[in-house]
Amino acid sequence: MSGPVEFWFDFGSPYAYLAAEKLPAIVAAQGRTLRWRPVLLFAVLRKLDLPPPMGHPAKRDYLLMDFDRSARHLGVPYRHPTRFPVVSPWPARLFHALAARDEAAAAAFARDALRAAFRDDQPLDEWPALLALAARHDDRGADALLAAADGAAARAALAAAIDEAAARGLFGSPFVVIDGEGFFGADRLPQVEARLAGTLAPHTPLPLP
Repeated sequence: MSGPVEFWFDFGSPYAYLAAEKLPAIVAAQGRTLRWRPVLLFAVLRKLDLPPPMGHPAKRDYLLMDFDRSARHLGVPYRHPTRFPVVSPWPARLFHALAARDEAAAAAFARDALRAAFRDDQPLDEWPALLALAARHDDRGADALLAAADGAAARAALAAAIDEAAARGLFGSPFVVIDGEGFFGADRLPQVEARLAGTLAPHTPLPLP
C-alpha cells in the first residue's frame, strides 16, 4: 500500500461524474484513500497544446452518444445537461476553498456537484446553486464561502493543480493515478480495480529505441 489514489477531473466532464459514482467504493475496498484533484481541462489542454475534447463535429457526435451508453453500462443514472458544455472555474475554486478547511467536505461537495450537473441537470456556473451545494458540507455561510472561493488562496490552488496536471501529462478527464501509473477515462475502472487488487502487474516502461 502506498499513497492516496489520485482522481483528476473537470467538473464539466460527464465521464468524471460516471467515474466518481464508482471509484470511491473501488478504492475503499482495497483500503486505500482517494484524493480528489479538480482542474480546468481546457486550461490543461491549452498548456499541452492539445485541442478541446469536443472540438471536431465527428468526435462530438460520438461522445454525446457515448455519455449515455457509458452510464447505462455502469448502471449510473444520467441526464445530459441542457446547457453543455459549460466551462466555469467556480466549482473547482469552491472545492479548493472547502479543501483548505476540510478535504472530506470538499470531496463530498465534489460528488454532490457532479450529481447535480449530470443527474439533476443543474448548471454549475451559477453561484446560488453552487453555494447551496457547498453549504451542505460547510457552515461558514454563503458570503464567507463566496469570498473564500474568489480569494487568492483558492485561485492559487486551482492554478497550481492545472500546472501540475499539465506537467504530468494528464490530458483528459477523468485521470486516475495509482502509485504514479495513470488510467484515463471512466472505461478504465476495471483496470483501476485490478491494479488496486494486485491482479494487474505494475506498468513496465518500454525500452527506448
